[in-house]
Amino acid sequence: MADSIKRIQWSRVLMNQDKVLYYLFQQAKAVLTAGTAAQPELDLASRIYGNTVNLFAACMICASNSTIGTAIDADNAPSESDIEYVVVTDQWENMANAEV
Repeated sequence: MADSIKRIQWSRVLMNQDKVLYYLFQQAKAVLTAGTAAQPELDLASRIYGNTVNLFAACMICASNSTIGTAIDADNAPSESDIEYVVVTDQWENMANAEV
């Protein structure tokens, strides 16, 4: 079972928010460069560039991923590649539609 308190605490740590923000910027850059994304994705990219994205919510989305969450539950740092995957591939569209 997930350890909700550990995952919430992980999401509040500035260093973890910075890691997530880095990958958000990477994806925002790709989306804006391509110019072919749906409007919610373009809006999210603009909010990331404008520094108005909810980093706590974005971290909570990452912490809900089974691989990242399992690492957090075991008091291990999630890998950078797992964070990148969740932000760029797995949850980007969901974050855009949820207006994180």
